[in-house]
Amino acid sequence: MFLQVSLVVILVLLASMAYAGIQGAPWVPTWKRDMKRVWELLRLQSGEKFVELGCGNARVCRYMKQQQPGADVTGVELSILQYGIGWLQNRLAGSGVKMKLENAFKHDLTGYDALYLFLMPETYQKIRPKFEAELKPGARVVSYVWPIPEWEASKVDELEGAPKMYYYER
Repeated sequence: MFLQVSLVVILVLLASMAYAGIQGAPWVPTWKRDMKRVWELLRLQSGEKFVELGCGNARVCRYMKQQQPGADVTGVELSILQYGIGWLQNRLAGSGVKMKLENAFKHDLTGYDALYLFLMPETYQKIRPKFEAELKPGARVVSYVWPIPEWEASKVDELEGAPKMYYYER
């Protein structure tokens, strides 16, 4: 009986990861060395709201919260396994990062001052209208690796041997 229950749990977790990948957010983490670059581009201020879409285990969120403890930091993740790992790591670290088990396309983006995302390139075209409809004027967006189609980046952060980052202001 234990073996069957364990197998079902493992299958559910794997199916959840596969579903997240199909939805455009497979678990491919931001390089640790690049988290400082994200911070340098966004420079969260105390009281600002930050969200990471497809946050995985939320390590970028924890880094942002460490840099600016007064910021309201939220990670949105669709994979149950990654969400659970991130939730546990946040609790153990006492980070204060909020986690949402939710599809990025369904998460309400109104009210956020800054957004970070590292999704699959075909997802950017699909989610761009949501950004345009929900992000408030002046919101800052950083996209890791791929640009957001039809948007002009205010800055492209290029570092030799590292993925590009695209910075946008709405």
